[in-house]
Amino acid sequence: MALLHLIARAARALPALLGGAALATLAACSGSGSSSQEDELSSEGAVPIAFVKRVNTIALNPTNGAPSAPGGDLIVKALSSPSATEYNVTAAITQGQGDASDPEVSYDGGRIIFALRCPASNTSQVDGQRACTGRWNIWEYDVRGTSLDKGKLRRLTASTEDDDVDPAYLPGGRGFVFSSNRQAKSKLNQALGRSYFALDEYERERVFNLHTMNLQGENVQQITFNQSHDRNPVVRPNGDIMFSRWDHVGGRNHFKIFRVKPDGTDLFVLYGAHSEGNSFLHPRDMDPQGQYAGFVASSVMPLQRTNEGGALMFVDVANYSEQNTPANADVPQEGGQVHATAEPLNTERGLSRFGRVTTPYPLWDGTDRLLVAYRPCEVRRGADIVSCATLTEDEIARLSDENRSEGEVEGDELQDNVPPPYAIYMFDPAKQTWLNVAAPPEGFMYTDPVALMARPIPNVVDPTSVDADLARQGLGLLEVRSVYDTDGLGRMGDAVLVAADRPEGCSESIPKTAPSDRLDTRAQVADILRLKNPADPAYRCGPARFVRAVRGVPPPSNMMGLREAIGETDFEPQQILGYAPIEPDGSFKLHVPADTPVLLSVVDAQGRAFQTHTNWIQVRPGERRTCDGCHSPRRGGALNSGLVADTMPSALRAALAGQHQSGETMASTRTRLDANALKLVRDMLFTDDWADTAQPGVVARSAVAIRYDGNANPADDLATPVPADGIINYREHIQPLWTRPRGANTCTTCHNASSATLDLSATVSGTGRVVSYESLMLGRPLLDANGRPVTVIERGVPVLQREPALVQTMASEGSALGLARQSRLVEILSGQTLQAGEAARTAHPTPPAPAPDHSSLLNAAEKRLVAEWIDLGGQYYNNPFNGPNVRVVNGLSEATFAARVQPILTARCASCHQAGGSSPGGTDGFAHNRFVLTGDAEGDYGVTLTMISDTCSPPSNYLLSRPSTIPHPAGATGQARAVLPAASADYTTIADWIASGCPTR
Repeated sequence: MALLHLIARAARALPALLGGAALATLAACSGSGSSSQEDELSSEGAVPIAFVKRVNTIALNPTNGAPSAPGGDLIVKALSSPSATEYNVTAAITQGQGDASDPEVSYDGGRIIFALRCPASNTSQVDGQRACTGRWNIWEYDVRGTSLDKGKLRRLTASTEDDDVDPAYLPGGRGFVFSSNRQAKSKLNQALGRSYFALDEYERERVFNLHTMNLQGENVQQITFNQSHDRNPVVRPNGDIMFSRWDHVGGRNHFKIFRVKPDGTDLFVLYGAHSEGNSFLHPRDMDPQGQYAGFVASSVMPLQRTNEGGALMFVDVANYSEQNTPANADVPQEGGQVHATAEPLNTERGLSRFGRVTTPYPLWDGTDRLLVAYRPCEVRRGADIVSCATLTEDEIARLSDENRSEGEVEGDELQDNVPPPYAIYMFDPAKQTWLNVAAPPEGFMYTDPVALMARPIPNVVDPTSVDADLARQGLGLLEVRSVYDTDGLGRMGDAVLVAADRPEGCSESIPKTAPSDRLDTRAQVADILRLKNPADPAYRCGPARFVRAVRGVPPPSNMMGLREAIGETDFEPQQILGYAPIEPDGSFKLHVPADTPVLLSVVDAQGRAFQTHTNWIQVRPGERRTCDGCHSPRRGGALNSGLVADTMPSALRAALAGQHQSGETMASTRTRLDANALKLVRDMLFTDDWADTAQPGVVARSAVAIRYDGNANPADDLATPVPADGIINYREHIQPLWTRPRGANTCTTCHNASSATLDLSATVSGTGRVVSYESLMLGRPLLDANGRPVTVIERGVPVLQREPALVQTMASEGSALGLARQSRLVEILSGQTLQAGEAARTAHPTPPAPAPDHSSLLNAAEKRLVAEWIDLGGQYYNNPFNGPNVRVVNGLSEATFAARVQPILTARCASCHQAGGSSPGGTDGFAHNRFVLTGDAEGDYGVTLTMISDTCSPPSNYLLSRPSTIPHPAGATGQARAVLPAASADYTTIADWIASGCPTR
């Protein structure tokens, strides 16, 4: 049935849900009192509550770590009733100029911990000191032994440079967990020995990661090390910390639910990495004693443009690791997440006919009710604000069409841009009733409700026992029992393999068998017994030869020139840490730097990744982590365990096989016997020490030795600069391959400025990068029958359609094939058919005779280098500090930006430059939009700096040169006037601001 808006906005209209024959009324409240019906409803099961009052024009987005605006405070009510008195308990501190967020209640129900920000100019004091620092800090409000309005405030953190938000109580008096951009350890331990604050992977804000501190607000310890934000930590009944992680590597761009122990060990995704819904925020456990025990409530939304509003989703984390991915064979195949409301709310951008929900808080009182912040669906009709219930079906369809052009949207009298009047409701999912318990005044919203009720204290988790010697070295250990133990998506299975991966005589790369574990949900699994048996032909066929470990090189804050330096890619800079061999059973074991964001890729014998690892993993100092396999789901035991692990075929060399201990993988045995085998090395080196070739019919796996230099034959070495410290810069390491003298076969002899298809010359283009880079990374524009560029409208923006580029750098949860193996350039240089696809082969056919055989032009070291550069993401500089225009910003005022420049960008640019997102079915690519504006001044300032490279020449900067050029975007082929015409008033304002940073001015 329909969700109807019954009462006008002036009375804070709320909808009625019709579910089957039952009528569930969402009561309205004007703030001036309540009806007798509401009093009757609220007196039954009412609870004391707290929430935050904030201005409703604040820029709330999942990607904004800690947005703020004056006017926010913490509010408490003795009863969840519309008539109960509201008490503003922070007004004396904020003095109307501060903001509040993220309240959480202690397990005894007597204290509230929350985040508060107020300007340092405020005169308020706490414990004899100035209360405000100008940054977000953690505060506590204690009402034990007194009335709700007479509690005592104390400030736990007092940072003047950092922001601390999202606090929660740790059980057992262990202190607190919170999210902070102070980056307590990672700022001191960045790649290449540098120290700096890292920006998120949109290059906007300092990254927020999880930290802990004691009850006095001291001994702050960083426990997560993501490259983008970790948000909304809460403690689960088992003692784990559950939180929302911004999982953003390449095209993978979403928030999913993760868990970690309070000391930062055992971090892993809990739910949603490949499930519908982009951003799962505010996850909380439902009542462990209620009907939804084992479920988590979460608000599911897109990355931007919904004010953090979305659908109320119940997620069965006890039985599903993903949507329709049961934890074992006893669980139904379909399931995992379900809308809690009778009418599903919109999880994506655009019109949500039945409103949006944010910050759900389940009650643990046996009723299965939830406190939620809810906003109705309202739009502007001219100067009036009207309910969506008044819209016709045609009007709803029009507002829901995200592919309308910008002009069509601007010319429509209907606008979906009403600031969100979130109010607090008590929602009963069984009865589908909604009771409005707190309605905000005009211009404000109420969010983040919590109930001041005692709850069972979660399990107290002691610190994980770690290897003290490894901890002293700043290392952790990672073991994968078998990369062939993969999920149903085949991330290291047939889905990523091609015929070229099968050695001669191999009919299949990975032999299959039925799973022996009755809980396993897969129809077939890898036959590891055959893969590890040298007497079986399958032994030589296993395609996985090495694991490559990579660490992130995060973009530094307060720097300009970053976008020019990073290049035409969705990936941020990365550093290769090294390689380790994968044993015949698919196992590997290695040491990696602790407290460092790390990616792992399984590579073939030529150094090309089968899949792109698109989420950052970590180990704490001394932590030993073991995984069953590659992207293995939560279900039965590891394939490479028990009888499979303990069976040592007779065709193995007795000297090694005889040393095997019960339960060990082949990697465990090897590294126990040779500790040096745990160390990552620069080059890909493998000799088969397992196969006993003295036995009849036993053939060893092929040896691999691909070195940059030091090869037995000097002709196999790189003749161009050798990468140092795992850093590959295009300008320094890849461009010289094209200009290296090779006689008549020098690449630029044919591929130069006179070539209509590919220019590999080192001439610097208008982007500040060499022409060859642009030529490889950007496909040629597609033309229609009349020779005009082909464009399509994507989310209202005209996008120029291009042929597939020679280098492919798109990977997300929907498609995570290895980038080099997807790239047509690698197919041509290897002479193999890999994963580029027919469209790329048509656009870039293999050069016919009399052109030379391109598969023989580069030696193995050169091909390895090209593959590594592409697999990392095709960055222009992987050390951003090598970029000629990357430097610390001096003189560009953030205050002036917020006052004069940001309003121009918001008005002229923000409608196009918004965050995309990814899903199992695909991605809203960053590829056409690497300048993301969200409306938060600090983040918009940070990303704007990346578009500036020369403050002494304002017109040369991307920030001005691109929007003042016709067409912009490139797909706006019929554009008659520039978005930001040169010499216009807005152009001049931005140019003057840029010039203010010129040191010679």
